[in-house]
Amino acid sequence: MKKLFALFALLAVSGIPTLAQHRDGETPVFEVNGGYTYMRWQVPDFVRPPSSYNYNGFNAGAALHVFNWLALATDISGVYNSQPGFTTHIYSYLAGPRVYPLGHHKLTPFVHGLVGVASYHLHSPNADPTLVINETDNNLSFAIGGGVDWKLTRHISIRLAQLDYQQTRALRADAVASGASPENQNNFKYSGGVVLRFGEK
Repeated sequence: MKKLFALFALLAVSGIPTLAQHRDGETPVFEVNGGYTYMRWQVPDFVRPPSSYNYNGFNAGAALHVFNWLALATDISGVYNSQPGFTTHIYSYLAGPRVYPLGHHKLTPFVHGLVGVASYHLHSPNADPTLVINETDNNLSFAIGGGVDWKLTRHISIRLAQLDYQQTRALRADAVASGASPENQNNFKYSGGVVLRFGEK
């Protein structure tokens, strides 16, 4: 069994250079994407329980391919959650390098590191307008992750999965005001959707 596993591993490794070979027309010059996003947002300690909330929303982005293996990418998402007595949403505006270690093929994996701003907004309605709470907090955010695209045609791909660890830094001032230590939120984010490809390299 070990020899068989070693043989499969050797075949897989030996096939990587073939997959990595670039063929004209496989790499788009520019692409845009849009679809669905899910975020599991970590609630700061000073407002727990619960320890986390589920957020659902949208994702949009773009990538300009500098080389077959490198693009400059942007990623914008908006996710929403409603609880009794209040609603919250988080908008993220991130950008950074995206690397395609095997180039572009029918299945195209990628990894990226993105940095930017996350905007957290809380709204708590009240029968008395003077007691309505609207709070917005904008802070540094970054995401590390990757995903895989499945090419349907020359101009259309499906983003099967984009999985990110995203750190947000919401409500740090509120934590300090309440006597707690400021903290960051460590969040999981999934995105998927459609990718439109323009031009060929």
